[in-house]
Amino acid sequence: MNFNPNLYPEGGRVFTDRDGTIHRGDSWRELYEKIRRYREINKFEPGDPEAEVSAQLCAKMPHLCRPNAPHVQPTHHSQSHNQRVLQWFSVQLSRKRVNAIPRVEDDVAADRAAICARCPMQRALNAACEGCISSIKTSRKVILDGKASQHQHLSPCAALGEDCSTSVHIEQAPQAEPSLPAECWRRAQG
Repeated sequence: MNFNPNLYPEGGRVFTDRDGTIHRGDSWRELYEKIRRYREINKFEPGDPEAEVSAQLCAKMPHLCRPNAPHVQPTHHSQSHNQRVLQWFSVQLSRKRVNAIPRVEDDVAADRAAICARCPMQRALNAACEGCISSIKTSRKVILDGKASQHQHLSPCAALGEDCSTSVHIEQAPQAEPSLPAECWRRAQG
């Protein structure tokens, strides 16, 4: 079970650490940072504050939790390219709601964009779906804090179903997708 971060727990954002110390935060991010700093200062094992807070809250308030659902990537045949890109934005907007989208420096984004610009996996969206295009434009602005991408010439990735003009600006885990070219910055090495 995972605590639903969109809900405010009874008693506030509070966590009792291993040694009995009580941490409070005005936001989830603040609470996690307080736990990390406390453990670092006291030379405790860092652990996983997000998972530990969720587990503790779910033990106290299971009615505010939701089951762990494995993330299932839809197959390329089950959704259109536009739908896959919209699904990617849905995940990113959820991350944005809990302040979990770290940005990369502009020079890193530019290096990534240069790789994407010459990638054979670039595929334009189907412009016939005006609602899709409008939703994607709005989502880009939200994720990039109201700023336009410096790399709007990029198309979405056909392999990952993500919007490259947005993706190059944010930190994401490498992917073990075999259809990604060897030089792709999103490809897991090894």
